[in-house]
Amino acid sequence: MKRTILTAASGIALAFSAAPIAAQTVDSQEPTAEEFAAFGELFGDMFGTADPLTEEQAARVPAAQAVVMRLFPEGTYAKMMDETMKPMFDGIMGEMGGGAPALSLSKLTGLDPFTLAEVDDAKLQAALTLLDPQADARNSAMTTVMFDMLSGIFDKVEPAYRSGLARAYAVRFTDAELADLDAYFQTPVGAKYAAESFLIYADPQVMESMNEMMPLVMEAMPGMMEGMAEVTEKYPEGRKFPALNDTEKEELAALLGVSLDDLANSEPSGASEEEYWEEDVSTDAAG
Repeated sequence: MKRTILTAASGIALAFSAAPIAAQTVDSQEPTAEEFAAFGELFGDMFGTADPLTEEQAARVPAAQAVVMRLFPEGTYAKMMDETMKPMFDGIMGEMGGGAPALSLSKLTGLDPFTLAEVDDAKLQAALTLLDPQADARNSAMTTVMFDMLSGIFDKVEPAYRSGLARAYAVRFTDAELADLDAYFQTPVGAKYAAESFLIYADPQVMESMNEMMPLVMEAMPGMMEGMAEVTEKYPEGRKFPALNDTEKEELAALLGVSLDDLANSEPSGASEEEYWEEDVSTDAAG
């Protein structure tokens, strides 16, 4: 249960970090580029789709684009990544790798991280250095790889994001309001606000306030776990192939385009959540 709580908390705190897709592939083989692309297609609409613009809204898009170019000029994402996001990204990768000695030592030794957390920080760091002297260099290199990848993605998505902003402004503001905004952004203070408005949300002063999130998450976690347990008890788990009757088996095979033999001989990963984490914990302890 401890592992479940830690993982759920980490998932909330690291919602924008890369997902460990490779860990879920068959026979521990790394996925191919095609498999990654197919996986991405599954989440192509994860942020939903917007309603089409009305003719009146579409007519306002050019005026909205002029406003958006002042608020979100080319290179805004790159500037945000370099000036404000990289320090936070370094911290996240440090916590995932060697920045949290108790968690790292737990993985290397199999000892309970809650017990290790009671050890003096200096001794924990010395123990981690003894076991994993390359931790800092490795984490730094991994940070560079992932940061460069994300920076490239943001560069590619920036035009689409800017286009979406223009449509959103065209929906939410009238022609007169867009003209007033554009006029304001041409004043000295307006121009400064326009240049800083998006960057300020990732300013270290703002991001520091997010440090309050994890204690709140951990405080709320017991209640969430109780709620999840109630949901699990109320709604039974899905059935596996052997539990189906003959008609249902044939229907499933037809729907999936596979044979009955393929389904009968497949090995579903059907362990419950608790069984999964118990296995993971025992693996960590053994390894």
